[in-house]
Amino acid sequence: KIELKTQLIDLGVLSQKAPKQRVEVEYRNTGDLPLVLLEVRTSCTCTTTRYERKKVMPDEKGVITIEMEPKKAPEGSFYRVLQVMSTSVSGIERITLTAEISK
Repeated sequence: KIELKTQLIDLGVLSQKAPKQRVEVEYRNTGDLPLVLLEVRTSCTCTTTRYERKKVMPDEKGVITIEMEPKKAPEGSFYRVLQVMSTSVSGIERITLTAEISK
């Protein structure tokens, strides 16, 4: 089973001219079997992810790196849900990314 350290990331108020924002989300395998991240799906081109597709043994940790480019985000309230798909019995976990984007 996968346990995310956080499921809500608030980037605060960002200008579209701000540099790329980078956040790391730690996760832990709380199950009895090896865990593999299959995919971390984003809902826009302004957000990308990086993660290792290796086995995470029980009680070990891994990291998902999330990068958001404010210049590609629409002005106003920014709300995106990332779907974390793995071999976990819990199925899909979600990470919510929020911000307020100004020009």
